[in-house]
Amino acid sequence: MRLLFVTNLFPPDIGGPATYVPKIAAEFVARGHDVSVVAGAPPELIPATTPPSPYPVWRVSRRLPLPLRLGVALLTLLKAVRGADVLYVQGLAGPEMVAVLVARLLGKPVALKIVGDNAWEYAIRKGLTDDGIDEFQHAPYGPKLRFIRALVHGYARLVTRLIVPSEYLGGVVRGWGVSAERAMVIRNALTAPLATDAEREQARRELREKHGLQGAMVVTSARLYPWKNLDFLVRLVSDWPESVSLFIVGGGPDHDELQRLVDSLGISDCVTITGNISHAEVQRYLRAADVFVLNTRYEGLSHVLLEAMAAGAPVIASAVGGNPEVIRDGETGLLVPLNDGQAITAAVMRLLANPAEVEHLTSAAREAVQDFSWPTLVEHTERALLEAAGPKAALAHAHAG
Repeated sequence: MRLLFVTNLFPPDIGGPATYVPKIAAEFVARGHDVSVVAGAPPELIPATTPPSPYPVWRVSRRLPLPLRLGVALLTLLKAVRGADVLYVQGLAGPEMVAVLVARLLGKPVALKIVGDNAWEYAIRKGLTDDGIDEFQHAPYGPKLRFIRALVHGYARLVTRLIVPSEYLGGVVRGWGVSAERAMVIRNALTAPLATDAEREQARRELREKHGLQGAMVVTSARLYPWKNLDFLVRLVSDWPESVSLFIVGGGPDHDELQRLVDSLGISDCVTITGNISHAEVQRYLRAADVFVLNTRYEGLSHVLLEAMAAGAPVIASAVGGNPEVIRDGETGLLVPLNDGQAITAAVMRLLANPAEVEHLTSAAREAVQDFSWPTLVEHTERALLEAAGPKAALAHAHAG
């Protein structure tokens, strides 16, 4: 199968697609597929400095103004798509939307992976609504939001296969008019190893020394977007014992606003925002965590929940989106109502005070998280792409195998 990945984020970018695409592309190369990639490039990227890749990579710089960037993406895709049996598109940013149109124009099958509702995320970022994702699906809005929502739904209906990471999101996209036959749930997979007790102890020791801590570490990790509700979590810290510190691991558009909130509340001694750090460093904070909290308004199926479970951190998560498909309340972690400050604080204090319960939850979580298998994800994704590519590609792959 000749497979063309299209992604806006690719190393040295960070984030889900930038981690997922190189890893799964390498798996497909190892399975005998012909892989190439069209990817966005950060403004500072110098192509000559990028590491060599086992497959061709075309870059479209995000330094370009959007209209010019879309034009360059169009020309690049028209060249790259010629030999492809199927396109595998990651999300619906500008270049990805161009890729779907190019595929349909040229009669190429296309699989689209989405992990959320781009229209809702846009509306939240721009302050156009404060509705949750479920309310957003059918609420009456003005012409602008109705158009953006219809655009995303229309693109989703154009593709040959729509891949989503959770049953929850599968239900959402079926509400867009995507047939059950074309919507396929392939759960996200754990890619980090299970942490040993020695690794957790080492991470705790190193980070407590680095930050001068004596008390407990409560950790959350996310891209700093409004729907992650990190401001709500920050405001809870004033009600926690002084010995408890909150670490917000990650960077993003809300970084400066969150830091101003921390400073205005006078809690900079017990709240740290790390900014963008390497994936390995994120793992170190997860392993050091006495408690991990994710009070998010939406998750398709959270990678960081899987990684926190594998790291041995006891997990508290909002009971929204795909979170209940990862966490079994009272068995592998605790689920709490979204933005329920009293429930979140009570859950944090409960876990800090009950090491026996923590041991029970984390032991069960490490066992359960192994069901989110990377080989299973690869197998199911290959099957979906071969089905999308059609009988000719599937037959060629069978003969090659």
